[in-house]
Formats: sequence, C-alpha cells, structure tokens
Amino acid sequence: MKTRELKNNSLILKEKIRQLLPGLEIEDIQAEVKMRDVRVDFLLTGNLKGKEYIFVCEVKSSSFPSHVLSTVTQLKKVISEYKNAYPIIIAPYISQRSAEICRENQVGFVDLEGNAFLSFDNILIDKRVKERTKVEKREVVEIFSPRATRIIRVLLENKKERWLITDLAKEANVSVGYTSNVLSALVNQGYVGREKRKGFQVKDMTALLDRWASIYDFSQNEIISLYTFEKDFGNLFKKINDVSDSLKLKCGLTLLSGASIVAPYIARFADIYLYIQGDIKIWKEKLDLREVEAGANFYLIIPYDEGIFYALNKVKGVPVVGNIQLYLDLIKYPARGKEQAEYLRNQLIKF
Repeated sequence: MKTRELKNNSLILKEKIRQLLPGLEIEDIQAEVKMRDVRVDFLLTGNLKGKEYIFVCEVKSSSFPSHVLSTVTQLKKVISEYKNAYPIIIAPYISQRSAEICRENQVGFVDLEGNAFLSFDNILIDKRVKERTKVEKREVVEIFSPRATRIIRVLLENKKERWLITDLAKEANVSVGYTSNVLSALVNQGYVGREKRKGFQVKDMTALLDRWASIYDFSQNEIISLYTFEKDFGNLFKKINDVSDSLKLKCGLTLLSGASIVAPYIARFADIYLYIQGDIKIWKEKLDLREVEAGANFYLIIPYDEGIFYALNKVKGVPVVGNIQLYLDLIKYPARGKEQAEYLRNQLIKF
C-alpha cells in the first residue's frame, strides 16, 4: 500500500473510530507497524474513560469471508502479548458472513457503508445497515441452490470427514465440475477449508447449518393434503415402510411425526408428513389416503430435490429423513417446531 493511500486511509480511520467512540482521545496513529514479526496497517493508541487502548487495524480491499478469516487469525496472534490491544478490520464492505466470523472471534470491524462491530471491556457497538442484496443473493444462489445443497448435506451429515472432489461428487450425485464450483464458493465464504492432498473439510459446521436454516423454505416442496382413517400411528408407520419396500421407492417421515421416531421431545402430534418418490396416485392408493376439503391429517410431500433422501434413517423399521433435513424442516415449523429442532440438534446433530 502506498504512503499517500495510507495517509488518506488514516484520516478515514480516525473519523470512523471517533464516530463510534466519541469519548476516545486519539493520542497517536502509526502506519505499517511491525508487531511480532508481522507488519500491520495501522496502530492507533488512545484513551477512553481513563484507560489506554491499542487498536490494531488491518485495511482489506477484499472482504471475502475466507480473506477475513485469515486476517482474523493473524490479528489474534499479533495482539496475544499486548495489554489492552483490540483488533479491527477495515474494509469497503463487510458481508453478513464476514461479520459472523468477526463476532465469533471477538475481532472488531468497520466498513465504509456504516456496518460496525466493536466489543471490548464494557463497550459493545453492533451496527448493521441494509445488506447488499445482490451480493447476499448471489451467495444464496451459489451455495444453497437445490443441487448445491446435495453437497452441503453430505458435508454436514458426515461431520468431520475430509473429501476429495471426485469422492464428494459421487456421494452427492452431482458432476465433478459442479462440485468444484460449489466448494470454491464455500471456501470463499469461510465455511470450508482445503489442505493440499488431504481434501476439503467443513471448518464451521454450526455457521453453515445456521445459514442454511435461515434461508430454507419448507414450502418449496410440493405438499398434498390428504386424510387417513388409521388412528394407530404404529400401524400406519409399519404400513408406510411396507409400501416403500414393495414399491422399491424411497420415503421419509419429517416434522413432528419424524422427530417422534428418532428424537421424541414433543409428546403429542396430530399430522403425518411424508416425503415420497414416485407417483402420488400409487401412494394414495396403497396407504388408503383420501382427499378432503378440510381437516387433513396426512401430507404427502414431493421434495424440491432428490437430495432430501440422502442419509435416510430407519429406526425400528420406520423411515425418517436424515437429521439435517429433519432439523431444517422443524426449525420454522409453528407448532413447537423450534423446540423440537433444538432438541434434535442437541441430541443427535451435536453442532
């Protein structure tokens, strides 16, 4: 970075810090300071309420989450031996994902669009202006499109496994080229890491699942409302399994009916939700389901993508969708779905 650019940025930095911390008396600001064999862009010292602070600041022209993550690691290492030192990243724009990384690691950030986070001692400043919708939308399209979620599903269901691209593509049933593109996007967003010859591995499973859950929409599936006269759920579940086996088609219970099999928490539920493969008419006939104008209690679901059937569970002969899919379906379900989802996550998913 050129000297002139540094001077200009130092003025911007002073102004931004003063706006966020109006009580701070800035005593000194130095550019390109060497600390612990690492050269940092700015070292700002100041007094706030009678206490001396050192703000170690890095200016990033690119704020890709992967770049932010490496900067966070560097800054935390730099300040580890300095008293009252606090790291701050300055960038033109800090995305939602980059902000998550900073907050999780207690590293501050300031951008030129008004987003900011500072958290030290008794100070907490957390400002989030409207997202750059095009940027955020592109992230969603790249990472959480139907085919892309096949790859995410494999990564999350298999937890800490490392994957070569060819193996992951085969497991997710997508092309090698497409898998490579999705992994690149996941690496850029800081969700996945790569080591040469060792493959790819999820670095932050919690954040990846949280982000997917935040944008997941159960209604993107086709849901057919029907009625069953069978009142004994045990008999009904057995019949579902028998029909699936006889037709050689996959199926899986979800929502509270599915959770009642793998991680029961909510004692009572009235409705059955079942993902199915194949022709709806055959399932309606085999399960003796009737069409009704009101009062449905059985819902056949045609999934938005075949990936939903990945990692199906079979507990006591009853087919249930994988734990990740079950969590996604439950988390926004109004009838105590969030409670059941959190219990499932604590008991079985465990991240």
